[in-house]
Amino acid sequence: MASRTIDIPGLLPQPKIVEKLEGNSELSSDVRLETRNVSPLQRKAIRSILNGAGIRVVANKKKFEVEAIVEEPENFDLSKVPELSRKEYYELTVKGSVITIRTPAQEGTVWAAHTAAAILKTFMECKNQPNLLVKDWPVLPVRGIFVENKWGPDRMDINDWMRTIDQLSALKLNTLGIGLYGCWGSCRYEGPDKPTEFLMVPVPGRDDLKTVHTLKWYSPEKETWNQENYLPSMREKPELLADVITYASERGITVVPFFNSFGHNTFFAREIPEISAKDENGNPTGVGYCITSKETRAFVEKLYGSILDKYYPNGADYFHIQMDEVWPDYPMPDDFGKVGDPWCKCPVCKKKKAEENLLDYVFWLVDMLVKKGVKKVVMWNDQLTRHMSAFDAKFVKRLEKAGLKDKLILHWWWYRNNELNDQTRVSLGKKLGIDGWVAPMTCYFNWSSYDYRRPNIELMLKMAEKEGAVGAVSYAVHDPSHLDHEALLAAYAWESTKGQKYEKVQKRWATSRFGEDADKYIAAADKILQAVTTPNYGTCVNYSYTYIRAGKPFPRPYPGEALDALEAADGALENLQTASKLAAEADALLKEMLAKPGLLEQDSMCLLSLRGDAIRIQAVADAFAYLLDLRAKLKPGMVLKSMATSTLKATDELIHHIADFEQCKPGWVVPASLQALSTLLAFFKQLAQELKKHAARKQAKELHWQLLP
Repeated sequence: MASRTIDIPGLLPQPKIVEKLEGNSELSSDVRLETRNVSPLQRKAIRSILNGAGIRVVANKKKFEVEAIVEEPENFDLSKVPELSRKEYYELTVKGSVITIRTPAQEGTVWAAHTAAAILKTFMECKNQPNLLVKDWPVLPVRGIFVENKWGPDRMDINDWMRTIDQLSALKLNTLGIGLYGCWGSCRYEGPDKPTEFLMVPVPGRDDLKTVHTLKWYSPEKETWNQENYLPSMREKPELLADVITYASERGITVVPFFNSFGHNTFFAREIPEISAKDENGNPTGVGYCITSKETRAFVEKLYGSILDKYYPNGADYFHIQMDEVWPDYPMPDDFGKVGDPWCKCPVCKKKKAEENLLDYVFWLVDMLVKKGVKKVVMWNDQLTRHMSAFDAKFVKRLEKAGLKDKLILHWWWYRNNELNDQTRVSLGKKLGIDGWVAPMTCYFNWSSYDYRRPNIELMLKMAEKEGAVGAVSYAVHDPSHLDHEALLAAYAWESTKGQKYEKVQKRWATSRFGEDADKYIAAADKILQAVTTPNYGTCVNYSYTYIRAGKPFPRPYPGEALDALEAADGALENLQTASKLAAEADALLKEMLAKPGLLEQDSMCLLSLRGDAIRIQAVADAFAYLLDLRAKLKPGMVLKSMATSTLKATDELIHHIADFEQCKPGWVVPASLQALSTLLAFFKQLAQELKKHAARKQAKELHWQLLP
């Protein structure tokens, strides 16, 4: 398929075909841009991409030229290009002082511009370059990430989104999913009475429906404690989503709305009881929907219609209804022990099996959205295939009869790094004629810890290519610390997985970004991975203790519950010391790289955010190593005066780590990330006071091992 005779330095993904032509090129960092049949939006993108690579687009240069032309498809030999990828096909020639781009559709101009920018940068660094012919197209027509509605994305402003879009576009990723609604009632990260609920857009006629978030953190930079109550940026400024969609379109990226339609739904169910699932007595459960009711369907149709009317007036290519993990949850802010069932038991719902009601509702959703101008409706696979046996030929025939079979796409997700799941296979849908996307993970939990998923990306993309997927859109949030993960998805989805391994792709990416420092980057990333996966480190991380769990007290006694588990483990203290040492070594390498002049903003953000991950590991590991050692010394029962002093010193060291961390992570995720570290900090200050109070007494049992209200 590929006949690449040379690689283009600094470019990932690499084109399918790169051939040397006779003669050498003579290029310049100043070029004139000429376009024919290129839309104003894409012309603007080409200029911006070239400028971002350090190429000046000027009007008075006649010799050095970049020419972009959109031509009729019949002018190209597309016989080897998959039909769904043809609109992104481009040809690029370098002859002397002219780079010519030819493409059958607007989309190809953007990807060709990134290739042209890499070629021009190479020429600037090494003048003796050959003339070239490039022919290129993607393996998968849909490639990108889904940024879920979580802490961080909810605070991103237009500049944050634009940087993210630029980073995705540079990797020739063409899809950005944005989570607009989702709930996790059992997670109480913001406080025991705050179910995790995100609503990013207004509800027509119900301005009172808002998910206000509360974060509390200590800022060493300002030397103050902060408590902020805020709305998600897109809810507070509804034009923000429209601006994101417009900018993404310029850069060749389609923004897909993701809106939970049944599972992960406590906010609407609690605030609008008439549409909630009902129990046997007809009382609302506060979870899920009564999916057979006219009231529910009227509410959902009006809400989804408002999103389409406001943000997609010309129709949407995709609308993701999610529909995953329909299971009991904890919806009540003031009663965290009360469980609600999403499966309605009203007289109408009871007439059919849950699977039948689910498929009826899915059918209605697909039909309703298609009638409103949506070209394809996407949903997660898991409720149909892993949690139920609901997806079958009978349902597909029903879709086919209604003309909806080609309107539904199943999105197959799986988290693990070491294996796939038999019920998460694109082939299960393909056998019945339903197209599929895969959803590896490219970044998650960035507010809490470093999350390594490159093996998962490889497993999922290999399955996608082998089983005929039409897309790869990761389950994720976005963080520059994980640009190597996004690059791996991009390389596999554009180039192919065949003959490739994720370690080699990472080396290619690191070389394209950091040149001779690539090995330093790889060593630093590997040390962070070793540190975060060191036995016992994961036990310390605050986030997992913010969940309601059956059989566990709530609020969970943190850090006491973690310390109890560590004391029961072998070698926990030594393991935590190892994790801290590895993270410190990674941090030193990253600081060396950041000191190098001339780093691009994207590369600097990547290194800084990784530094943040390394510093956070040191902060947590050092803190728990100290606490473990202190608890061992307290076992005889005597509280010594020196213990209060040493705890104050450990507190200062924690503050030092927090101060460094605050300067490294992207601003949008800093408050949520600092909240977890600040919880630990507040506990240390409480502990120091209690140690001082009980000093010189045999009162170790009086100490509290959780943060008091």
